[in-house]
Order: sequence, then structure tokens, then C-alpha cells
Amino acid sequence: MPLSSPHRVKLALALLAACLLCAATARAQQQQPQQSLKLERVEFKGLERVKEDEALGKSGLTVGQTVSIDDVEAAANRLLESGLFNNLSYKIKGTTDKAVLTFEVIERKWTMPVAFDNFVWFTDDELNAAVRRKLPAFDGTAPEAGGVTEQIRQALADLLKERNIEGTVQYDLSENPADKKISHLYSVKGPGLRVCKIAYAGARAVPEEQLVTKSGGIFDNDYSRAYTSGFVESNLLPLYQERGYLRAAFSPPKAVPEASPECKGVAVSLTVDEGSIYVWDKATWDGAEGLTAQELDAALGMKQREIANTVKIAKGLGNVRKAYGRKGYIAASVKPETEFDDGTRSVTFHFHVTEGPQYRMGELVITGLGEAETNNLRGRWRLLSKEVYDEGYVDEFVKKNVVEFQKDAARAGNPMPALKVVFQAKPDREKHLVDVTLNVKQDTAPPMAKPQ
Repeated sequence: MPLSSPHRVKLALALLAACLLCAATARAQQQQPQQSLKLERVEFKGLERVKEDEALGKSGLTVGQTVSIDDVEAAANRLLESGLFNNLSYKIKGTTDKAVLTFEVIERKWTMPVAFDNFVWFTDDELNAAVRRKLPAFDGTAPEAGGVTEQIRQALADLLKERNIEGTVQYDLSENPADKKISHLYSVKGPGLRVCKIAYAGARAVPEEQLVTKSGGIFDNDYSRAYTSGFVESNLLPLYQERGYLRAAFSPPKAVPEASPECKGVAVSLTVDEGSIYVWDKATWDGAEGLTAQELDAALGMKQREIANTVKIAKGLGNVRKAYGRKGYIAASVKPETEFDDGTRSVTFHFHVTEGPQYRMGELVITGLGEAETNNLRGRWRLLSKEVYDEGYVDEFVKKNVVEFQKDAARAGNPMPALKVVFQAKPDREKHLVDVTLNVKQDTAPPMAKPQ
């Protein structure tokens, strides 16, 4: 008697001929109570990561149990709700007193990392072990979706309860700013997690006291491993890089509960590997055609054998992009790749340049002035239509010509109030033209006096 379920569950049931003969008519079959089956064996086909004992436990069935078809359907639903499987089907063979139930399953892929953020009372090994007690297949990853994430959260909540630790376990999806990878992030919300002490082992080139002083953003928050790592990367590592320690690196933070008189909360410690100071050797410019290597080197502003200060290098790359903008390459991008020579303690930067198309001047639109004033200001504009677009010209024009424009009006006996110009450059990605709009507004400053 084949049956189906919303999960596309298939049932092939072979019963004894005597049992089939008991149902004389279709009406009698509908009125007959459900047949009971005694499970001689429960099998799983398609298991890869999940062990058969774990799958059987999630089903809620036991060998030797007497079940109905509804019980089997409920077990199939429990397996799907466990989050371990994308899909499954089942079949039953044998006799009513020796039935063999076989589940054919398709497992979910476990590919997304799991991170424990601020469980300061436990090591990662202890946390992993607690999760494996509930999910034996756990290996530090979990499926992207499904009930597994909730089971991990519950396992961690049970661990807190066992140790009489106050707090609520929270789950979020988290993105790493560096590589944009997503992970399952578990954290605790509760009392006693405010950071009250930080130590930086290995700090020499930058004194530990300075690192601690610069760590205000960590002290101002409850402890978070993810936040602390990001803060150190963004705020403390540059202190080394601007001194030429280009390979300096901080270890992942460690945190423990602290209950001393001077610190009640969480004590955090990190180790810094400062490495060596590197000096500048040279730059190479792969893909550069619109500007010469000499022009790019001049814009970058680095000199051979000077300390490879990444703050200065970053500022120089800004100047490189401005130089490209003045030649119409407004979408140019530069990606660096470093090559270290440990023998000479020098570094070469290989810059991969993507110049993009060269843009030209489109239309100039001036708003906010009368016709005569608009024509006067337009007459000062020197970047003609279809000429190579100069990204720096607009700012220079506003700074120089608006003041001169007001002076000319005052000399002619038509003093004007102070003007504020907001400009917008709108590139046409298909035609490679840039339309410029100058929106002229009257400032609140008093009008300029007529020159004597």
C-alpha cells in the first residue's frame, strides 16, 4: 500500500498475503486500523559525514520498536528538521513482525566556519567538545542554513547552564572585513564581560604603553574576539607599518575572566611579532599606458632606501589616482603586491594598474544665477566639450574663478552676496563623457564691499 508525504517520502510495503486478503473491499481498507510494524533493522543510505548512530538518534526510532506508518512519517520529519539533510526518502520491506526500514538521505554540505566570539570561561577545545556531544558530526563548520545552527546554539547554552554561568547565547552571521568570508558567529550576552585590562607581549618598537593607550575602542566595549581582532588590525598595526615593520602581526586575542581589585571583568592579551624594518627599493607599474613610469614614480613620491612607510605609500597612491584623473582616467585603480628581500631588508612594490577608458568633457550646466551671470561664469570655463576630462580642473575653477567673478561684479557696481558652489561630475559609462553641474547658492555671509 504505497503512501506519500509532503517531503516526497516513498513507501514500498510488502505484507503477508494473509494480511492483504483481510481487506475484502476498498471501503473495508479505509476503515481498517493502521497496521503495526516491528522494526527488525533501521538502515541509512547516503551517509557521508553523519554517523548511522547519530542519524538513528535524530529519527527517534529504536530497533525492535513497534511503529505505525504515522510513526515512520514523524521520524522522517524529525530527520529533516534536524538540519542534517537536504532531502530523504524511505522504504519498508519484510513482514509486519520483521520490517526493515531504509532511509535514503542527501546530506547538507558543511562548508561555513563556526566561530566562538566571547566565551571567556572556556577554551575552543572545550567549546568544540560541548557541541560534539549534541552534534557528533561537528568539525568546526556547519551548513549554511538549516537547524544545525540552532542545535549548536543550544549546546552552548547547555554548557553555560552546566557551569552556572549567567548569560544568553546569541547567533549571527558575520562577515570578515578582510576576505569578505561569512561565518556562523556565536557570542554571549551577559554581565561581567567589560574589558578591564589589555597586555601586548613582544612590543618593543612601539611601546606597550602606547598600544594600551591606543586601545580605547576595546576598553569601551564588552569583550569580543572578532571586534578586538578588527580593531587591532585597523588601529594598532598601522603604528608598525608606518615605521617600516611591514610584516608585523598580532596573534589572535586571548581573554579570561578577571576578578582582581583593579580589574573586574575580562583581561585580554595579545602577542605582537614585530619583524624587521624594511626600506623602499623600487616600484613597478604593470598595465600603465596613460602615464609613464617616471610620472607615476613622481606622483608616488617614494625614494630609494627610505623607510617603507605605508602611510606615506597610501598617500602617494592617492596622488597617483589624482594624476590619472587629470588625464581623463577617472576609473583607474591600482592594486599593490609586495616582494621582500630579506638579505637587504628592502621591499619592491609591484603595482597592477587598471586604467579603464579615458573620459572626455561632456556638458557644463550652471544653475542658481541669472542669465547674464550664468553666461559670465560660463565664459571663464576653459575645459571644452570633447577635450580630455581633467578631474582636478573643476575644483581649481571653483576656488579661483568664483572669487574673481564676484570681484568683477562688485567693480561694475553690482555687489553680490558670498556664493557657495556645489559641483557634481556625472560620468556617462557608455559614451565616456563627464557632464559637470555647478549649482551656485548664496551664502549667509554679508555681501562683498565694492573695491576702493
